[in-house]
Amino acid sequence: MRTLAEAWTWYQAVAEGMKTLNRLAKVWGDLPWGQCDAWVARVERDSVLGRIEAVELERNARTVTEELDDLAIFVMFSVFEATVRDHLKNQIAPELRRLEHPSLVKAGKDVEDTIEQGSFGKLLEPFKLDVKTKSLVEEVNQVRRWRNWVAHGRRSERRPDDTVIPRAAYDRLGEFLSLLEHVDEFSKPDGESE
Repeated sequence: MRTLAEAWTWYQAVAEGMKTLNRLAKVWGDLPWGQCDAWVARVERDSVLGRIEAVELERNARTVTEELDDLAIFVMFSVFEATVRDHLKNQIAPELRRLEHPSLVKAGKDVEDTIEQGSFGKLLEPFKLDVKTKSLVEEVNQVRRWRNWVAHGRRSERRPDDTVIPRAAYDRLGEFLSLLEHVDEFSKPDGESE
């Protein structure tokens, strides 16, 4: 997955698939096993379906569903982070190419390294300077903290203060990406034009 939209589509497909599996598990034992010999024979010959029990279907659906929301946030934020890093790198590249003084060239290289490998939370800090986007950045940081909690194995019994659900994460991250597309407009002080 390379885009936030692809990650969201994946999440929706898996969530729907698990609902379907769970519903199938509820009726699996009631299927006409002895009434339709051709159908039963076909299912029994299948290397997976022939050996599965309703309890196993339910357990598998429950296992996936219990972890899915957190995994979806992990995946969406990972795709989002890569997108933001690529976007920032592409946005500053023309400015870095204009630098000539060796100290500035070195500082520019440091900025590139920070964008590629530095703290993502710190990359968001400049966007907090604008009153219009400060709260959005905090909402993105809530998603980031949740992703980090999941990524580090949920070792802490204490979850992050703000529970994040996949739809909210998708909306917040998408809104920030839209903002990033117009960063030139965003970065000018109010009333200033080119």
